[in-house]
Amino acid sequence: MSELTLGNEFAAPSQDDWLHAVETALRGKAAETLTSHDLAGFSRQPLYTEANSATADNPSGLPGFAPFTRGAKPLNSKFLPWHIAQHVIIGRKSADNNAILTDLAGGVSALMLDFSEADADKASLDKLLTGVMLDIAPLSLAAASTDNARAVLALLDAHGVGDVPIYLNLSAKDGAALATDSDARPAARLMTANGAAYHAQGAGVPQELGWMLAELTEGMRALEATGMDAATALSKITLTLSADVDFFATLAKIRAARLLFANIAEAVGAPDTPPQIHAETGLRAFSDVDPWVNILRATSAAMGAGIAGVDMLTVAPCTATSATDNSLTRRIARNTQVILQEESHIGHVADAAGGAWYIENLTTQLAESAWAEFQKIEASGGISQAKAYIDAALSDARAAFDAAIDSRAMPLVGVSEFPNLEEAPLEAGKESGYRLSAAYEALRHAAQKAKPKVFLATIGAMASFTPRANFAANIYAAGGLHAVSGSVDEGGSTDAAAIAAAFQKSNAKVAVICASDDDYEAHAEAVAEALKEAGATHIALAGKPRDIAAIDAYCFAGCAALSFLKDIHKTLGL
Repeated sequence: MSELTLGNEFAAPSQDDWLHAVETALRGKAAETLTSHDLAGFSRQPLYTEANSATADNPSGLPGFAPFTRGAKPLNSKFLPWHIAQHVIIGRKSADNNAILTDLAGGVSALMLDFSEADADKASLDKLLTGVMLDIAPLSLAAASTDNARAVLALLDAHGVGDVPIYLNLSAKDGAALATDSDARPAARLMTANGAAYHAQGAGVPQELGWMLAELTEGMRALEATGMDAATALSKITLTLSADVDFFATLAKIRAARLLFANIAEAVGAPDTPPQIHAETGLRAFSDVDPWVNILRATSAAMGAGIAGVDMLTVAPCTATSATDNSLTRRIARNTQVILQEESHIGHVADAAGGAWYIENLTTQLAESAWAEFQKIEASGGISQAKAYIDAALSDARAAFDAAIDSRAMPLVGVSEFPNLEEAPLEAGKESGYRLSAAYEALRHAAQKAKPKVFLATIGAMASFTPRANFAANIYAAGGLHAVSGSVDEGGSTDAAAIAAAFQKSNAKVAVICASDDDYEAHAEAVAEALKEAGATHIALAGKPRDIAAIDAYCFAGCAALSFLKDIHKTLGL
């Protein structure tokens, strides 16, 4: 019997062969046209080979060894590879003792106490955390003042667990104010270098990393001013990063953060000190319309952070941007992490993505860009002196995102793409940052009560008008307008008077004409004039602009959809 060989007779194609095949498929265009430039501050190639990666010449090392790119520990704990934290916003509906105990019983292993909406003293914290084993479930604070931090520390002392791990996550100034207590609390982390806070305001990935490093050095200087040596100061500061819907960017960002931290650690004589990285799902991509899509966003973010090897991860409930959560959405949030750990086993392998040319290249690219951003901040005198620069950079970043969202070059599922008007928007919560979907949501909320209609004035056969009718219905739905069919009969119509009569019967006030290019040439002008005479206050055409006097606006792929919808809302008085 002869041996079966699969593929051995075929020579391995070279990159030049691949480039030739690509350019043939692209009909002469260069392969570089496939390179995408992300608004978050990095680029992605269509193909990665060993030539794209510096891994061979500059290896990332092994997990648990400097520069810790591949992980802070040689082996992950299969039982709990990272702490599963639940967000507890003090004063928020449903954030009570019963919810906390339910979370802990359901797999949560740490609690993030968020003081952004309300303060709490020792007595109220004791009531909130009744029944919580504080020596097992560590506390991590967010938006805490020194008074909040002291109240938490007093609570730990009262329960006889004052030396357990505690993450105060204070600013440089506030953390330094508590530095005198650090000798008695060797496991306490006083400060955080919070890149996630910049992400929440619109920062790109290199900016988030670079500004986080600047906060890290500011925190070290503040602790050194109290008499603490630099190496000890470094061990008192955590890194907080956002886990975003972009899976690969999240994964590479966290790996790059460890590499950048190692540069600082080596410079202060502590090269074997790994960082403590806490990640939280950023709310920038969350929406309060069709909020169930947020479950998918959070899952992608959590998976990226888990594979990258964080120490603690907080996954926000899908209702996080609304006024309140509930037992179901909190359960889904914690189970997202439980499933990733206990069913998907993504923590069983340290740095599972390590060695992949794409990931290694992206890690290096982000680290280099972030280091340049960090040096720029340091050259200006440090993070406290760079407020004007950061504000301007954030404004530019948000403007770029806004432009992409307006044109739908950055699609938002459930918001600007495939909106579900049968899903009522949730009650809006308190805005604490920049969210991509906010402008579309404002239109949806404004239209919710009136439920305005748009008449689809379709011309010709169904097969010819359906693609543009579906496209138009999707755009109008993004603004909260319900499409009503304009087909006069099953086969379609070219009779302008009949289409206008159907418009009047629909009780809609605005209309959009949908047809093929040939039907536009033959009938669009007459249909537009008939609709105007029938009382349409705003008439659009689904397609590129044409010279038709009765047409008020045009909607097409790449058009300024948000601006288009705002004009319609203005016409309707919404």
